[in-house]
Amino acid sequence: MAEPPADGAATTQPDKPKHHKKHKSKHKHKKTPAQDGIEGQAAADDKPLPADTQVKADPLDIGKDGNVVIHGLPGSWQATVLDRPPAPPPPVAPSATAGAGKLAPSGPPQPLTAEQVAAAASVAPQTPVSVSRVLIPISARVGLAAFRSGNRFLIVVDNVEPLDTSALRGDGLFSTLTVDTLPDATLIQVYLPDTRNLYLSQQAEGWVLGDKPPPGNAYGNRRILIPQTDDAGVLYPMRKPGRVLAIKDPVSGQKLLVGTSAFDDGGVLSFRKGQGYDVWPSVEGVVVSPNAPDITMKATARGALLMREGKPLLDEGVAIYANDVDSEWLGLNNLSDLAMEKQFQATQLAAADSSPADRFARRLDAARAAFSNGDALQARAILTVALQDDPEESARPDVRFLLAAAELLCGNMDGASLLDEPWPEAERRATQLWRGLYDASIGGQNADAAHTLALDFKRIESYPSNIRAVLLPFAAEHIGRYGTPQDMAALDGLPAEPVYDLAKAFKALRTGKRKEAIDTFQKLETNRDPVIAEKALEQTTALQLSDGKITPEKAADKFESLLLDARLAGREAMLRLLQADAYIRAHKWSDALTALAQAKAYAPKGMDTVMSSMLSQILLNIARDSTGESNHDALLHDAAMLRAHMAELPTGPQKAEVVLAYGKLLMSLDLPDQAQQAFSDAIPMFDKPDLRALAGNALATAYLDQKQPALAANILTRTDDPALSDDVRAARHHIQARVALESGDQTTALGLLGADQAAVSLDMSAHIHENKGEWAAAVADLRRMAETDLPPKGALTPAQQFLALRIASDASQAGDKETLSWLLARIGSRSLDGDTGRVFGLLTAQESAAKVEP
Repeated sequence: MAEPPADGAATTQPDKPKHHKKHKSKHKHKKTPAQDGIEGQAAADDKPLPADTQVKADPLDIGKDGNVVIHGLPGSWQATVLDRPPAPPPPVAPSATAGAGKLAPSGPPQPLTAEQVAAAASVAPQTPVSVSRVLIPISARVGLAAFRSGNRFLIVVDNVEPLDTSALRGDGLFSTLTVDTLPDATLIQVYLPDTRNLYLSQQAEGWVLGDKPPPGNAYGNRRILIPQTDDAGVLYPMRKPGRVLAIKDPVSGQKLLVGTSAFDDGGVLSFRKGQGYDVWPSVEGVVVSPNAPDITMKATARGALLMREGKPLLDEGVAIYANDVDSEWLGLNNLSDLAMEKQFQATQLAAADSSPADRFARRLDAARAAFSNGDALQARAILTVALQDDPEESARPDVRFLLAAAELLCGNMDGASLLDEPWPEAERRATQLWRGLYDASIGGQNADAAHTLALDFKRIESYPSNIRAVLLPFAAEHIGRYGTPQDMAALDGLPAEPVYDLAKAFKALRTGKRKEAIDTFQKLETNRDPVIAEKALEQTTALQLSDGKITPEKAADKFESLLLDARLAGREAMLRLLQADAYIRAHKWSDALTALAQAKAYAPKGMDTVMSSMLSQILLNIARDSTGESNHDALLHDAAMLRAHMAELPTGPQKAEVVLAYGKLLMSLDLPDQAQQAFSDAIPMFDKPDLRALAGNALATAYLDQKQPALAANILTRTDDPALSDDVRAARHHIQARVALESGDQTTALGLLGADQAAVSLDMSAHIHENKGEWAAAVADLRRMAETDLPPKGALTPAQQFLALRIASDASQAGDKETLSWLLARIGSRSLDGDTGRVFGLLTAQESAAKVEP
């Protein structure tokens, strides 16, 4: 029997291939140059191809010199249509422009000689090969399958319409590409010089084949075919299945059943051996090598269905698991519960009776059988003891992965963190489902985890019942909570069991069916499962709070009443986060900090980002509420709270904002030295020029308050940036003017202030003019301030009264009667307090007398 093509093996043909009569059809069949070259070489002297082109095969096919003998293609191998989908979708018009010129050189393909084929196939792996892509101009109504066999990459096209292959031509690796037109099908072949992968992706103009993943495309996250058990056999689901073809593999000569797909649904990840058939790895579609005459495949509206004629195809092995991670690393089996229990008992006995040399292998079998049976605790216990006796086996990826998966099902996130490590490239696509389960369990990457789970949701449905009962409701709920509308489509076929009602409620809520969702949550509040009931009560309370039906204080109290249920359900961290959010809405900062601290005690590491964001929000609100606070003790309390919790924030922009706010609080408390240190710490943590500049402004101001203009000038220079916004740059003008003023350069200070109409700049400019005895200029600055800062009505604050007195004094010095008259009209009948009022009356007495004269 042939080795799986993924390992590079091929079953060879007889030494002297038989020549049959050509099949009669409307197509003319000619032996391709590739066929002619390979057959010609084998028939001439029966020598093997060059060593670089050889692939491992059955030992019986190894030549005298140890190399594998490849004997060439049968002259009459053909493709036969086995079945058609019962209800094909309506035709989709092909693109008006094939687009081949964009990805492939124009012009017809040139014939290849036998020497050219052999030379291309014998290229050493280290030889530079041209990076190229070719477009296969197939419309969306045509199915396709792609796979590797031996040293060739094969694409089988179900061409229900003629295929224009005139532009199918590439360079480098793809210079060996050949196209054979068969009855009702087309075969495209590329000769591979080594074990590199080829990548297939669907575009509007057709399918693109390349030797590197498509640019800008998450190729590692593409769909894969996930087999499903069916009453009639094994179904390979496809969104738009093509026809099923029977061909003879041109490399091994084996009969293959090929199910094609018209959509990019991916292929099967690993070689699988079923009862009477083998499933080959594929890039697109499904490829089955039947080993029994009654194995057949047919196209259905749901995909390609593998059957056994006359009786059901009952697969008790691992063929329905389309990857090695599920079938070999985790040891999953498609068996009944009773059969799995018997298997576990048998593996336990085998482990007990094993010799020291075989003991770890037998224990590993027992751990896998326990895991497949849904007993993760037993699997972990067996594997832990086995690794204590044979610690060197922990280096094996399959052993580490099984242990991590068992830890995840046991709820130990620290042990399950192994799932987050890099795995071998060949298994990376298959391991990402479990990495998604881990990410969903720890939180922090909820949207990405939901997408990963939705991508392989059907794969969980094929798991043994005991594992499926744990994972499927969890994955469904996470997708319902955090998935995109496209992700939530995976939940369309959820079972009608009550355990999935929570996921359905979240999906209804996020798709606009709010009343339906609320009704379901309220119904689930009395569920017998305390975890489901607690989650439903959480959500109902949160919805009532967001709808304004209860106050934040009432919501916080309701969350507190759920504490015991949440603790029993292992959800105390999430409940405390919801409670902290309610306290934030109520502006109860101390209570919010307490709830957040309690959440941290129970939260997994994935929630660190969420908690840091909430902590930053609380601390910034504390600082903001302190602005304008005159009570010294209250300011000290707020500053102490900020100082106590700042260390919990990770270094970054969020922490920088809190540290900056803390520095401003210290300035309000007249602690400039400590404030300077806080501002200095904040500056390097900001990641945007404007924010760094604002922190620099605060530090420069602190230096100026301590009469240190040189230090202030230095920090302004260090935090300057050409990308600063106009508002931020204008805000530093008055600080730079203060620096100049403190340095005795009044002319530079006035030049910096310029036409700036900000109150702080006008005030500074007026002070400079006053110091120089330029009263008219000072009055002009102060009047512009007063037009904004002196209200025409209402009581005047002490600062506003002082501004009025200052204008009156400067206007009197300048003899500016018009300004004095304007000021009196602005003040009106409002009186100023104490000495301020008396002096103001003296300065404006003459103008007041002039106003009252008839």
